[in-house]
Amino acid sequence: MKVFLSSLIAGFSDMRGAGKAAIETLRHRPIMAEDFGAQPNSPQVACLQGLRDSDVVVLVLGEEYGAVQPTSGLSATHEEYREACGRKPVIAFVQEGIAPGEQQAAFIA
Repeated sequence: MKVFLSSLIAGFSDMRGAGKAAIETLRHRPIMAEDFGAQPNSPQVACLQGLRDSDVVVLVLGEEYGAVQPTSGLSATHEEYREACGRKPVIAFVQEGIAPGEQQAAFIA
């Protein structure tokens, strides 16, 4: 099974590494932005394609919302969540002990 790991990258390298290891331990294939390499399209287009090619999405949310994308007004992670909703199973994890800003709190809710 292909598992797309969606989260901010900055500040989440340890969690993303642990997620990748867990996915591989369960003998599934992690799909992660870090592994896409150079492509002719934007990183977000590549991520959305990776998500579409996956079987399930693991969403990891922390305190920060992330940079807002000019085309949608949403963070990249929020765009990925919206793309997955109703199309793929989504397993969401929210970091404990955080104080999210207004946008992130609304997204988490």
